[in-house]
Amino acid sequence: MAFKEREKPFRLLVMESLANRMDLSRDDRNKYANWVKGYSGEMKFDSITEQLKCECLVLNDLYLTVRGKKFQLDTLVITAKCLFVYEVKNFEGEYYYENDKLYFERTKKEVFDPQYQIKNAESALRQLVDQMGYNWNIKKFVVFITNDFTLFQAPRNSGIVLPGMLKSHFSMVNEISGRLNQNHYRFAEEIKPMHMEDFSLHNVPYYENELLKKGVTCFYCGSFIEVFKKNRTCICKYCSKEEKVSQTIIRHAQEYIRLFPEQKITTAAICNWCDNRLSICRIRYIFNKHLTAKGTGRWRYYEFKKLDLFGIIEVN
Repeated sequence: MAFKEREKPFRLLVMESLANRMDLSRDDRNKYANWVKGYSGEMKFDSITEQLKCECLVLNDLYLTVRGKKFQLDTLVITAKCLFVYEVKNFEGEYYYENDKLYFERTKKEVFDPQYQIKNAESALRQLVDQMGYNWNIKKFVVFITNDFTLFQAPRNSGIVLPGMLKSHFSMVNEISGRLNQNHYRFAEEIKPMHMEDFSLHNVPYYENELLKKGVTCFYCGSFIEVFKKNRTCICKYCSKEEKVSQTIIRHAQEYIRLFPEQKITTAAICNWCDNRLSICRIRYIFNKHLTAKGTGRWRYYEFKKLDLFGIIEVN
């Protein structure tokens, strides 16, 4: 298990809800598809780093600040020898380098080179490591994770890891000998809480409550659910997945407060959000059991812990 697990980005969670509940433009749907693809590539890379045999600590998706400058690391691997920093890309198709610039073969147009991204991240991390009082050697790599990717004329010794090189690259990492010492663990413990959640909605289309379709959505495929078994289970007629109603209530309250953080979670608000498909008494029972109640009577509302906005809360 990674020392810091990867969580689905906040704006991707918001975009998932919008894709289910409103008609997105073609550009927004393409954008959403690219975000999903990028996250899938990162998760695929995580499944590889989970298999590392050398003694190491893996921290995924760090969003950090040094000297007022924000930067992001897709993956940081702490080994006894050095720090490995990875930028993961899910590009597809054929690309080539020419005059130190990256081009898409089909259009012959220049595209953003992730090498600049990893260089800036490495520089910022080096400053942060120094500021924290450590002296680690840092190695940076851009990983192209998709098998359907070809790169021509790549510069040598650039730190680019192509799909066919992943096995040999991590064989090299696994050959690192030596054990982590107290400083390695202390560094990981110190940098992990420096991570800031990114709640920005950059490139997310405008939305408001009145524009969004109300109802209960499937946790798996996003379709709207119409079948409820004795008010205990939700059944999706499209993918046949089932979910406990109690879990569905919590998930929809999470969705509501992500989309409308200025609003309060009330039984009436969530009942309306679910298009009155779920019993308000059941909603109130679940909220009283799993959330923190504030206020009394008609002014009562509920709150999540901050971290509960992202992960799945197991409920009965």
